[in-house]
Amino acid sequence: MMVFDRLTANSAARLTIGAALRFLMANPRLITLIRPVANSAIVGVSPVVAGTAVAPVVAPPCGEWVRAPGARDGAGVVLVLHGSGYLIGSPRTHRGFASHLSRSSGLPALVVGYPLAPERTFPAAEDAAMTAYRWLLTQGYDSGQVVIAGDSAGGHLAVAVALRARAEGLPTPAALALWGPLIDPSYRASITDPRVRRQPFDPSAAARALALYVGDADPADPRLCLLNADLSALPPIQLHYGTREVMRADAEAFAARVAVSGGHCEQRVWAGLAHAYWMFPRGKDGSLDSMMTGGEFLRAAVAQPDRPMAKE
Repeated sequence: MMVFDRLTANSAARLTIGAALRFLMANPRLITLIRPVANSAIVGVSPVVAGTAVAPVVAPPCGEWVRAPGARDGAGVVLVLHGSGYLIGSPRTHRGFASHLSRSSGLPALVVGYPLAPERTFPAAEDAAMTAYRWLLTQGYDSGQVVIAGDSAGGHLAVAVALRARAEGLPTPAALALWGPLIDPSYRASITDPRVRRQPFDPSAAARALALYVGDADPADPRLCLLNADLSALPPIQLHYGTREVMRADAEAFAARVAVSGGHCEQRVWAGLAHAYWMFPRGKDGSLDSMMTGGEFLRAAVAQPDRPMAKE
């Protein structure tokens, strides 16, 4: 963890990560080859809550049930949508993330996989996430018992599922908890935001990486750029990000637009933390508090679905 801290504080990390992304964008076939290595590296540094039980889900959706000690079946479920830029990541990389949410919410977590770029492009991931949500509704869960959590690209998917459920006439989930969510795949606001210069992610390189998932679609499509979507009638949202979050400007704009649309989006901003802090939760820097706060929000949404929430 000390190594990670030094990297996130060092501008050299930004140059290194940016150069790596540019190389991969020029050679997209390499992404498929390095994906297992990248996923294994994430697994190696993302801790799972001790005593967590894991059970595979084979088809469809594909993923795994993650139950931390104390999680109770029957009260509800957290649908966890993993991040990592639509290029890497899996249910296994986010087992630790899910275990912390399961512990703090007291609910089992269903972590699902989805097709990744460059092999598959938009809307393949959204289709898979929507399949998982529909599957939960067929398994006896009422929509008021289903909450969705997602980080980065998974946060993007969480909002997309809620929007698509509404568009298709399905009941929406009870709540959304988002960590550093992707809001605009063009990263326009991030590229010009001077506040995020001292963090390890190059937004220009990230935009080029996201273009592999966007494919031939218009990046301004409301299903891709959430700032262009109709954000009315969304379920309550809790939005977590650090002061060094690369997509901070987008997170702020998204929360403001939800509020203007009449919804609830509570922002939880964590001092000194950069993108992906939630994958390495610790007590001293606020990252563990962020996970606990998000889980408690999801638990309350399931336990008290009619609880009034203050507008941001």
